[in-house]
Amino acid sequence: MNELADAAARPDPANPSYVGRHKGLIALIGVCGVGFFIADMATPTCFDSPFPAMMALGIVTAQLTVICVWGTLVRGTFWIRLPWTLLLLVVSWCGFAWGIRLDHAGPTSSAHTMLSAAMLWTFGFVTSFVPLKIAALCFRWQIVHDSQDGPAKSRNPRYAIRDIMIGTMLLALSMGIGRAMLPSEYVSWTRALENSGLSEPTPLFAITLYGVISLLVKLPCIWISLGVKAEKIASRVGLWFVYCLLLAVAEIVLLIAVLGNPGSDAFELFAGIILSHQVMGAIMLGVCFTLRGLGYRLERSVNRLAEGISEDTAEVPTAVAKFESV
Repeated sequence: MNELADAAARPDPANPSYVGRHKGLIALIGVCGVGFFIADMATPTCFDSPFPAMMALGIVTAQLTVICVWGTLVRGTFWIRLPWTLLLLVVSWCGFAWGIRLDHAGPTSSAHTMLSAAMLWTFGFVTSFVPLKIAALCFRWQIVHDSQDGPAKSRNPRYAIRDIMIGTMLLALSMGIGRAMLPSEYVSWTRALENSGLSEPTPLFAITLYGVISLLVKLPCIWISLGVKAEKIASRVGLWFVYCLLLAVAEIVLLIAVLGNPGSDAFELFAGIILSHQVMGAIMLGVCFTLRGLGYRLERSVNRLAEGISEDTAEVPTAVAKFESV
């Protein structure tokens, strides 16, 4: 009986709504994958001046956030998605490293830049992944589809092990490709750490502050696009733009107060900071609104005890409810 119930609960591949959602997801993944990979390759050429550098930083931050949202908030088994999440992270860095190889002539200097980028990539990934995972655990946030009613069904262990093995294999393959992209010359990890800016207090403060402000910007984007009722979305988006502008101004004030005036590039840098957060949020809103159009939403899951109680009460005959109402 349980097998028949599970078979009835599975989506029907012949259902037009299922087919449409499946095609929509494939299109969204394709657009995001190609667009972000091209942006990663073009990013190394954007650091000649502050404004394009901040624009590129906003796009990269949005990319890492999209990866982390899928890895932490989508309903399903976390340990199955983890190797796939790390795979997407490595592929993202490979695109950036490829752009560095095309932009730099010297192999050793490009290797140091690649490793520095890998450190910054990891730093940005962790600062996005950990808060979202904490939100998923503490607030029980999860992204589900409208057709998924009731508690999540247990996954077949064979498919779970298969997904983990495939994800781990692809992760190892992508890391091998990334290692092959590095020159064979000796590379100093100390120099790479210095180039990343994470070893010096001044750039570390600026990077950390940008990460904190970005987190405060993108969390409302997820909630507005997937959790707010449809009739309130327009007003919430308008409030978000004002909120994002105020956060960017606060970031600029803190940067000036702690690090001082950046000099002749001040206007270009500050304009880049403001628009960087706006671009990052706009990308997040676009991706999440597309998911909403495909039937996904953000909700708070109930704990196992509540699920067990709801299942038990669902088995009570309706006549009892009618009797109590009388």
